[in-house]
Amino acid sequence: MLYHPIADPYYVNITAALYLLTGLVDVYAEYAHLRSVTLISRPLLMPLLLACYLSATGLRLTARDRLMAGAIAFSWIGDVVLMSARGRELWFLGGLVAFLIAHLFYIVAFMQVADREAQPVLRRHIWLALPLAAYLAGLLSVLIPAVEVHMRAPIAIYSLVIGTMVLFSINRFKRVNNRSFALVFGGAVLFMLSDSLIAINKFLCHGDMWLSGVWIMILYILGQYCITQGMIRNDKPILT
Repeated sequence: MLYHPIADPYYVNITAALYLLTGLVDVYAEYAHLRSVTLISRPLLMPLLLACYLSATGLRLTARDRLMAGAIAFSWIGDVVLMSARGRELWFLGGLVAFLIAHLFYIVAFMQVADREAQPVLRRHIWLALPLAAYLAGLLSVLIPAVEVHMRAPIAIYSLVIGTMVLFSINRFKRVNNRSFALVFGGAVLFMLSDSLIAINKFLCHGDMWLSGVWIMILYILGQYCITQGMIRNDKPILT
């Protein structure tokens, strides 16, 4: 598979800078409890990230590009729904579903690798999944008893899906170039940690975790950025 160079570095840099700047504004607004600002900044994040991704890929709209667009679009839906939830459980579940679909899009996108002949690393070294399995098992062991019965299945399913997303990011090792792998894997882990903090703050700390919103957004903004930057570089030669 050939590497398609960035179509227009100017627009890529502008959209990336606008995304990160908007993210910085959103984090500060979260810290300062400026909800009127977050109502503007947060819905802008994913459209700016999508513009950055599509600028970099030159609007090729390959299967992987459509999958990435779907993941970012459902992330935007999740952002808006969760921002509007404000303690309403049905809205929280709606946001959970939106992000679950986004993770499914990412899982399939991560399967689109540069070297399809290379064997996935987890087939050869399944033990690499053990730290992730231990982390999720530990998290669920404290979360499940703390939530109402009807929420246990959704949380368990969501945890399984996001864990699968991280596993598929690991399986890109040596099937894409090292930079693409590191960015996507790092981004997937940051995304998982952000979601973990949401659950811990909501169900264990009952919304009282110190600066929870700040840390959640920092991890989320950086995680999404790393994933997209890594996928932009997906088709570069393996040895670079």
